[in-house]
Amino acid sequence: MSLHRFFANAALPASAAGEEFVLPLASEDVHHAVRVLRLHQGDRIVVVSPERVAYECVLTRVSDPEGSTIGAGLYGEVIQRVTPILEPRVTLIQGLPKAAKMDLIIEKAVEIGIEAIWPIAFARSVVRLDSARAGKKGERWRRVAEAAAKQSGRSFVPQVLDPADERGLIGRFDQFHLVILASEEHAGRAPGVGEVIRAASLPTDPQVAVIVGPEGGFTPQEVAAFVGAQAVIVSLGDTILRTETAGIVLPALCVYELGGLGGRSLD
Repeated sequence: MSLHRFFANAALPASAAGEEFVLPLASEDVHHAVRVLRLHQGDRIVVVSPERVAYECVLTRVSDPEGSTIGAGLYGEVIQRVTPILEPRVTLIQGLPKAAKMDLIIEKAVEIGIEAIWPIAFARSVVRLDSARAGKKGERWRRVAEAAAKQSGRSFVPQVLDPADERGLIGRFDQFHLVILASEEHAGRAPGVGEVIRAASLPTDPQVAVIVGPEGGFTPQEVAAFVGAQAVIVSLGDTILRTETAGIVLPALCVYELGGLGGRSLD
């Protein structure tokens, strides 16, 4: 059984090994550990530092955050550093879907191993959010991402931005070494993900973005603009995938080709 995982909100002490210290966790995490998980002295957990380094720790003291206002929290000692897992740097640019589909996309994309998620309202997106609703959605989706990161053993919580429209999106392509676009209209004549990645001559530890459209897909103007900004169209096969399916499959293929999910390596 895997150990419960928590993300620290501050760096662990440099001399933490073998020395007791207060685990720098958010109050809600302490509450969850004590009140929900019922962790006790002697239990072992994994604590991930903001630098994405994971440590196995043993709890030396457990203070109920609701039973005391002094010294409440978790105290522990570092046992060992946890061997890091390979996490390729893949950003999912996801067209806003209807209903609660985004929750599923974020949860599964985090489990797959992506680095960031940008929810975007494209021209054919049905969902339109004002700034207040966009902020609330962003907060919810970040909680979904954190829960998924804990469950799947990630070394960090992937970034989830507040939903926004596509204005300025192309101007941010220059931070990626490769931008991949899934377009069903071009599926029959476009290359596969692996072929595109292997042909791109990517550097070590590349940053790659994948773009998935909303339920209605992209407009021809959007596709032309993306391709004009050096995005590469790929095929996901002959079947038509729902946006929530493509939002999981495309990042998974990309992560696999970059060495994650037990996949191939670029070396």
